[in-house]
Amino acid sequence: MVRMNGRNQKRTWLVLEAASTPVGRVAARTLRGRLEAVWTELAAAVHDPGDAERVHRLRVATRRTLAAFDVFRDLMPPKRSAWFERRLAEIRRAAGDARDLDVLTGRLSSPQNPRPKAAARSRLVAMLARQRDDSRAPIHDLHGRLVAAGWCDRVDALLARIPAGSRQPSFEAYAREHFKPIVDRFFAKADRKLHDDDDVHRLRIAGKKFRYALEIFAPVIPQRSRVRCHEALERLQETLGEFTDHASAADRFRRMSRDRRIGLDVDALEGLCRTESALAAEARKAFVKWWDGRRRRDLRRTIERSIGRRSA
Repeated sequence: MVRMNGRNQKRTWLVLEAASTPVGRVAARTLRGRLEAVWTELAAAVHDPGDAERVHRLRVATRRTLAAFDVFRDLMPPKRSAWFERRLAEIRRAAGDARDLDVLTGRLSSPQNPRPKAAARSRLVAMLARQRDDSRAPIHDLHGRLVAAGWCDRVDALLARIPAGSRQPSFEAYAREHFKPIVDRFFAKADRKLHDDDDVHRLRIAGKKFRYALEIFAPVIPQRSRVRCHEALERLQETLGEFTDHASAADRFRRMSRDRRIGLDVDALEGLCRTESALAAEARKAFVKWWDGRRRRDLRRTIERSIGRRSA
């Protein structure tokens, strides 16, 4: 179940079912809520392409829906769920590229950003703005294709195949079996040394999946433990998100500086690349200092105690 706050329309992603509810009912209601959120935000991004917040909401909804598919995979018909996962991955990629351009264009447009010089920055912002506008085309195309493919009817057909009888295991029993492997996958990446940017990126994605699963399994985790874990994971995401933004910007400026067709100041682009790379390095260093062995152990201990299981 996904609830909306009527005053500010802020979406709450916590699952609000009773732990004793048959898991099939929880799965069907959770998946429906998330799939409807994706469809709503996809249509909104198409109808109002200039609204950067719509693209951000679309990416958030898509990531959380994919996390729900991962959690409830055992309950869904494989072919039907695979179709949705492929389409959701396409939406996520399209929204991700558009969102990256929104963030970068916004940062460079800020009067607090002194680099590059005003004239060069104006030309660069204008080029990125055109790329940002072009990035909406794949979102529009996807919406048209999914309308033609009968998205809403496919949602009904998928959910109708999820067993919802009272003889099924409770949501709590399902959580005890399925949450721990998600925890283990996260810590398998979290406990490794971060050798390069790809390792950092993989940890960030694993952290997102872990946090989204935590939202789904909220009814079977004590609130105090869940809030503590959620805060730690949000801090992880904020630090790694800062690193990712700067690393992505540095890579984009590096590629632009090598493309002589774009006609921009190469020195200015290379300077921006160096600046963004330095900021990415600072963010990575800050994260490594914060994400020490004690913090990882405390987080894992809290999670394992909250679900009533301890690893060997």
